[in-house]
Amino acid sequence: MYERLGRFILKYRLATLLIILGLTGFFTYEIKNVWMESPVIDLFPTTHPYVQTFLKYSKIFSGASRVVIQLEVKNGDIFNRKTLEKVARITKEVELIPGINNYQVLSLSQRKVKEQKYDTERGIRYEPIMTVVPKTEAEIENLRNRIYANRRVFGSLVSLDSKATLIVAGFFDNKLDPKMIYNRVREITEKEEDGNTSVHVIGRPISVGYILQKYPELVKLFFATVISMILVLAIYFRDVRGVIVPLLTAAISAIWGLGFMGILKINFDPLVIVVPFIISARALSHSVQLIERFYEEYQSRGDRVEAAVATFDGIFKPGMAGIVTDVIGVVLVWLTPIPLMQKLGLTGGFWIASIIVSDLIFNPVLLSYLPPPKVKQEGTNTFAVIGNKLMSAIALFSVTRLRYVTFGVVAVIAVVGFLFARLLVIGDVNPGTAMLWPDSKYNLDTKRISEKFRNADEITVVVEGEGQEAIKNPSILHKMGAFQRHMESIPEVGATSSIADFFPGTVSLWHGNDPKWELVPEDPVETGFFMELLFQGSEPGDLVRFITIDKRNANISVNLLNHKGETLRTVIDHAKKFIDENPLQGATFRLAGGMGGLLAAINELVAYYEFRITLLAFLSVFVICAWSYRSFLAGILFLTPLVLSNYMCYALMGARNIGMDVNSLPVVSIGVGLGVDYGLYVVERVKQEYERTRNIEGSITTAICTAGKAVLFTAITMVVGVAFWGFSFLKFQADMGILLVFWMIMAMLGGLTLLPALVYVIKPKFVFGSLKG
Repeated sequence: MYERLGRFILKYRLATLLIILGLTGFFTYEIKNVWMESPVIDLFPTTHPYVQTFLKYSKIFSGASRVVIQLEVKNGDIFNRKTLEKVARITKEVELIPGINNYQVLSLSQRKVKEQKYDTERGIRYEPIMTVVPKTEAEIENLRNRIYANRRVFGSLVSLDSKATLIVAGFFDNKLDPKMIYNRVREITEKEEDGNTSVHVIGRPISVGYILQKYPELVKLFFATVISMILVLAIYFRDVRGVIVPLLTAAISAIWGLGFMGILKINFDPLVIVVPFIISARALSHSVQLIERFYEEYQSRGDRVEAAVATFDGIFKPGMAGIVTDVIGVVLVWLTPIPLMQKLGLTGGFWIASIIVSDLIFNPVLLSYLPPPKVKQEGTNTFAVIGNKLMSAIALFSVTRLRYVTFGVVAVIAVVGFLFARLLVIGDVNPGTAMLWPDSKYNLDTKRISEKFRNADEITVVVEGEGQEAIKNPSILHKMGAFQRHMESIPEVGATSSIADFFPGTVSLWHGNDPKWELVPEDPVETGFFMELLFQGSEPGDLVRFITIDKRNANISVNLLNHKGETLRTVIDHAKKFIDENPLQGATFRLAGGMGGLLAAINELVAYYEFRITLLAFLSVFVICAWSYRSFLAGILFLTPLVLSNYMCYALMGARNIGMDVNSLPVVSIGVGLGVDYGLYVVERVKQEYERTRNIEGSITTAICTAGKAVLFTAITMVVGVAFWGFSFLKFQADMGILLVFWMIMAMLGGLTLLPALVYVIKPKFVFGSLKG
């Protein structure tokens, strides 16, 4: 069947070649519609209730694009003219950055940061805590005392040791330009640093902007990876074809993938740059198998076209099965209701599917046109001799009693894997961003701000009223205050704030500053009266981050120590416990906005979908392999090393503290099918050799020495190429490089030792028919 298809393609090889090149030209043209961007909302599941709360209220209360700037002094405290002037200058310049939401800018010099005052003529009023920078020692001391007396400022904008202060700036998520914001904030803050003043800056616009700013370094690493692979290909094949054909194959599939993104007008997110490399490596892997088989067929046939037909016939079945399983593994990512994952599933699936054309069809056609390879004499190539001896030695672990060593090692690996896989964590494992190294400035700044303010991230909880002025209800205000106290009782939370915080001070001032009246009234008439006092004494925008103008909805901000997966789960569970035990009348607590809420939503979905996607991917591998060989046992055998390698990668992630998050999920999903083609190529070759020789040991040994040699070389190529990722400024890229190398080695060993050993012991009919021995 496959021989007839191969002869048809080779009969019309010129037309086939022109069609492929024409389509490649079309996709090349469409690449112009691809742009690089990392939209905030692409990372978050729009169907999740937390994200729906965020989308509904982010423009009103607080978005996910928040920048936190900390000024810290080494000697003395911040209460000096020089430091306060720095605060004022930074605040003023930050307010001029394009995309800023001025209602969400907070600092000591910002007019919205106010204190309550009372006099008999004007009643209660709210005045900025620092309208101008104080000049004299007396004025500075007065400011210090007023800040110490203001519970909404001391501890939240000024550290408890008075050595640091914050400038917090929110940006509109739909007008975000992270690279511009990063560069502008860096320009503003760097000039304010001196021998006694350090500046620490965090926030998603800063981390993403930093990555985009350093992106050219990733391009250099990409070229280093490509050059290293070219060298390995040249050393292995010692032939121009062995270098050009795999590179052309990977290039064509990349052009088709990027062009498809252009057709759909989908952005390229730099946060998933690892995925295109994996796909390109899959294209190169299949191409190496094809070239190796073509050389072998040409050696025996002496005709390029006949060798190309025979190569197509021998490779198409396992190659197609391997590519289809890879496609399904990526497309299954689309099930995750996260826009980035859905885009990746759609475009990545097409990209991998294009390998059917670029490898299985284009390779044989191109090889049939290229000058014939030289017929090599046995023993003339030192590398080939060494390689054959090595592969023959590996075969012993399948066809001799050494196979029991293979089974024993697999058992030990399974036990070790079980111990470490339990350490795998959903979400971030370390404070800061998992994309960067722990000693990066961003993560060190995150650590410093957490130590001073416990304000590295934020979760917002919306109190959604059933009607206008619902928040005036005393029971709702009391529940809001109780919720805040409940949240502040756990170490993962630094501080909370809401409109309810204003009532005790306002009521006390109204009663002659009597501390006995620091409370929220029980009478709805009184709470309504004091609520109106708050609005009358405030300027437009002062209260917008706390309550809507119609007083129907209110916001509770919860400052977090960090956004580690365990932290977010603890905080969310703690919040849900209170909400379940304290139902509101006339309003509803809605979780959860802010970057912390969005990350919590991602973690919940990753935990839910990761197992299901992996299970479906395994099921697809089983079905495709079982169907390809018309054998239930074939599905089980091909799946066995795949499950083991997948499980061991979870163990590696647990051992190296690599969290399962939105960045690593697509890599893991693609990796489910990574290496299944290794086993397919080897077993298919065993089947073909047995049909020719009727010798089980010989067919397995030959398969390992031929198809297995290409498997080993592909793994070596991957290892050499990925080695450069260890020099990346992105910890995520380095981690994924180690994960991919480990995964590739495990898949390779499974395909070269475990699977052949199982085939030898079981002697399945789909390989050896009804004959055994």
